[in-house]
Amino acid sequence: MMKIRQLNGNTKKVIYNVVNGMGVKGIAIIIGFFTIPAYMRYFSDNAILGVWFTILSVLNWILNFDLGIGNGVRNRLVVTIANNDEKGTRKYISSAYIFLTAISFSLFCVVYVVSQIIPWNTIFNIPEQKINSSALKAAIIIVLLGILLQFVLRLISSILYALQESFMPSLLMLIANIILLIFVTISNISRNNNNIIMLALVYLFAVNVPLLIATIVIFSTRLKKVKPSKRFFDIKYAIDTLKLGSVFLGLQLEAMVLNNTSIFFISWLLGSIHVVEYNVYFKIFSLVSTVYALITVPIWSAITKAKSENDYQWILKTIRALQIIAVIFTISQFLMFPIMQLLFDVWLGENSFDVNYLTMFLFAVEQGIMIWSGIYASICSGLNEMKWQFVWMTVGACLMIPLTILFTNIFYGYYGVILAHCISLLPYCVGQTVWLERFIRKGEKR
Repeated sequence: MMKIRQLNGNTKKVIYNVVNGMGVKGIAIIIGFFTIPAYMRYFSDNAILGVWFTILSVLNWILNFDLGIGNGVRNRLVVTIANNDEKGTRKYISSAYIFLTAISFSLFCVVYVVSQIIPWNTIFNIPEQKINSSALKAAIIIVLLGILLQFVLRLISSILYALQESFMPSLLMLIANIILLIFVTISNISRNNNNIIMLALVYLFAVNVPLLIATIVIFSTRLKKVKPSKRFFDIKYAIDTLKLGSVFLGLQLEAMVLNNTSIFFISWLLGSIHVVEYNVYFKIFSLVSTVYALITVPIWSAITKAKSENDYQWILKTIRALQIIAVIFTISQFLMFPIMQLLFDVWLGENSFDVNYLTMFLFAVEQGIMIWSGIYASICSGLNEMKWQFVWMTVGACLMIPLTILFTNIFYGYYGVILAHCISLLPYCVGQTVWLERFIRKGEKR
């Protein structure tokens, strides 16, 4: 009877997060549809908009340099909270906040100095006639500061994941996107647009204030007894989190190369103007993988909890359910093809363009592979089984850059970037599929 209650408890928590996440993501999708056209009207030239998207993409890479501490804390807190270990919980939280604050400050000093000497117009492949170098540099530094503040404040998201409140980080992100949309819309109406520095300042405010408020609320209520304090900083706990997180860091960096460099390569190899069209297609086709992630995100912490309870039957059933849903979601992407032109015309209005079926096919295949790989990322991370994830992700990361350069030169279009991404993801998907099937067979014999 105890095992049944545990099984139902894990399942109910996942369903609770998925349902709430669906509501949040549904609103986020609507906001996202309004955001792209609003951005197109904000900037007078799509090349400048492409630069803005590229700045966010490149500087968001820095969020991967938290040494994996966020994910390490997440996995450790699932266990300490489940065991009502208040002292351990507070030491992990305090050590993580203090350690990341030191890293964030150091990174800002280094990157700020380096950013002063980098020729950003050359890096982003845009002439000074379109965007002044001093304005571009100022915008980059402001966004950098915003991201490094996030570096520390985003720890609350890892804590919320550990509390199995996985829809909350999505809600915080939604609030940030709403603030940005309101600013861009008001600027377009009042004709105070085309100001990349002002947009960067609003970005700094929008992404960090919700995180700060959530941090204050959580540590004033639910986690009042374990709020961060320098008295509870313990280097042993910091090192323990770092050791666990170091594997996550390796995976984060490799995932960054695999999944977050496409916009940079398009901007660098083809020109920032191509980034906008790529982003429009990506916005549509990533909807399915984004919705699927609503299921896999709460699975991670639920798997960690189930493993600590030795509830392997629940883990095995969850894996099979995720695989079936992944197939359904992948097929659904191809069903979108007939309505895509109508969707673009209604969505983008005068900025619409003719859809390309080859582009849609490549995006559908790419996102299908992303959906499938999402199963193994969540399951294996929850199980703390990182070895083969790291091996196959390394293979993919090593393939991504040369294949991108090769295919972009062959096709001279962002088709090459998408194709390179698909091929680079395959070793991870195939390798992890084989590993997980072996795990399932072993689990079925327990």
